[in-house]
Amino acid sequence: MSINRREFLRAAGDLILATGAGSLAYPALAWADTKIPVFPEYYTYAGFYPKINPDTYRLETAGLINKPQIFTLPELYQLSKDREIETFHCVTGWIVNNVHWQGIALSHFLEQIQPQASARYVAFYSADGVYVDSLSMDQARAPGVILATHISGQPLLRKGGYPLRLLVPQMYGYKSVKWVNKIVLDSTRPQGTWEKDGYANNAYIKKGFSFMDLL
Repeated sequence: MSINRREFLRAAGDLILATGAGSLAYPALAWADTKIPVFPEYYTYAGFYPKINPDTYRLETAGLINKPQIFTLPELYQLSKDREIETFHCVTGWIVNNVHWQGIALSHFLEQIQPQASARYVAFYSADGVYVDSLSMDQARAPGVILATHISGQPLLRKGGYPLRLLVPQMYGYKSVKWVNKIVLDSTRPQGTWEKDGYANNAYIKKGFSFMDLL
């Protein structure tokens, strides 16, 4: 890499852009805590936070599935019933404890689109047009893995992945794709954005870990 990853991500995360969207169109949920936790940094590989219109947003599903569907945001909000309280781990070392998420359990979502027997991987594409990452079918069905729509009862912030982001609490944050607008099931694994630079496909959190361990 021609630039230190931490420096790149910190610079990208410091971009001054609007931080929210759609909160009036899609009201908050009834969580006991309504204060959105502060993340030390909000990363964007592409260098910008996509501006997504909630009225025109669509989530496309494709590939080795029996029921390809296109979901509107109201339809996703209708499915958003699963709650998780998880500690978020960034590969650069910082963590945010006990974050309250709400969304759609990925295992339940996969039931909706009916994977074919030959499907082995689930790929998640970002509305920034650049970022992609994937999970194996077993990883996708693991407890706690959700397509998140809300954080602390509020719609996701724009810089936090609004309106839909993947959350994989067992793995470092670069696996939790933000601004998801397409999900594709396949028999082969596409190369993830950071995996192209040598990072691990299976980014499980380890104690005493340095992010250099993933290179």
